Amino acid sequence: MSNQYERAQLLLTQRRYDLAERELRSMLAVEPNDAPSLALLALCILHDPERMTEATNAAQRGVAVAPDESLNHYALAACYLRRNRNEEAEAAIQVSLMLDPHDADAFAVLAQANFARQRYQDALVATDQGLAIDPEHGDCSNVRTITLERLGRGIEAVAASVQRLKQDPRDPMAHAAHGHTLLNAGQYQDAQVAFREALRLDPHNEMARMGLITALNNRSFLFRMVHKFYVSLSRLNSKVAVLLIIGVWLLMQVLTSVQEQVPALRPLIFPIVILYVLFVVLTWIANPLFNTFLRFHPFGQHLLDRSQRWASNLIAPCLLLSGCSVLIGLVFSDLLMGILAGAYWLGLAIPIACAFGMEDRKRRWLLGIATVVIALLPVGGTLISIRQDSMAPVIASLHWFAYALLAVQIGSNLLAIRPVRK
Repeated sequence: MSNQYERAQLLLTQRRYDLAERELRSMLAVEPNDAPSLALLALCILHDPERMTEATNAAQRGVAVAPDESLNHYALAACYLRRNRNEEAEAAIQVSLMLDPHDADAFAVLAQANFARQRYQDALVATDQGLAIDPEHGDCSNVRTITLERLGRGIEAVAASVQRLKQDPRDPMAHAAHGHTLLNAGQYQDAQVAFREALRLDPHNEMARMGLITALNNRSFLFRMVHKFYVSLSRLNSKVAVLLIIGVWLLMQVLTSVQEQVPALRPLIFPIVILYVLFVVLTWIANPLFNTFLRFHPFGQHLLDRSQRWASNLIAPCLLLSGCSVLIGLVFSDLLMGILAGAYWLGLAIPIACAFGMEDRKRRWLLGIATVVIALLPVGGTLISIRQDSMAPVIASLHWFAYALLAVQIGSNLLAIRPVRK
């Protein structure tokens, strides 16, 4: 049994999960309440996204059988962490560390739980505690790298990632973390190399896939500006970031009101408001828009998943229709209608981007339904205007359309800062 357990451990470290599970199932068939085997089984099947509940159940059984064994609490914490149940993960790993305060793996899980809750300083302390036990611990080193970057300590983050790569040049997460530090430092070409190497070592590395997409899109100056904005925003507390967005919007409302009351200030305020609107739209549609161009890239076209392809399929036509609407308005000497139609199609790209930006399917469908409802508001206003031979209904519907767009932006931001509990 001891040799079989050690063999299962080795297979697990080699990521040969199917063989490891077979060994563990064989052991549990003889002794169903063997707590160490239950803990390893939980860690083994946890790597299958469709079996995370099963993994959690196995870990909970292990804790029930042997509550005084740190490994069981560690396995349970790992399951909670993978399911974005970060508070429960932290509680479980604290018990594990109380039972074994010299487990670097446990400190890595604690660091990841703190990082997920945006407690970056606590995450950094946990990684340092883990590295004090094992200076070459991979997970602690990688989490430390991305935590330093998130804290705005870019130079230290790059140095930490380089040090980790010297320790283990075959660690795909080390290359992915190194790529992100280079990406956020503006070294886009070097970041591409790091992400490509991470994907060569692990073709299913999601962090590297998304990083490489961003690095390739950073060839565009416009995308670089949006990326820098999001990097700065990510270093803020999520609630502060949402309040900042709302505050800037309120400021724009004040400026709009001022220009209406003081016409002399209109030449100064109007361009600011227009630039703000264009930048807001760009921040939402930048990823799907530039992913459209990426589909013609010989390597980049293979990086996009189904959701990203659908987003680009819908947003690119919206932008094309927006430009055509304004052009038609100019040709037929009805610039106002052209601008209104153009604003409609441009605005509609925002909720589409919000919907496809959600990782969770339920949230995506929720925002998708909201997008359809929002899209119908100006359509209804237009039909009423035609019937009444008046512009008032369509103007009113566009006002409601604008408020609905703001509501979707705020709602999607609030959803984004709440991790999906799996």
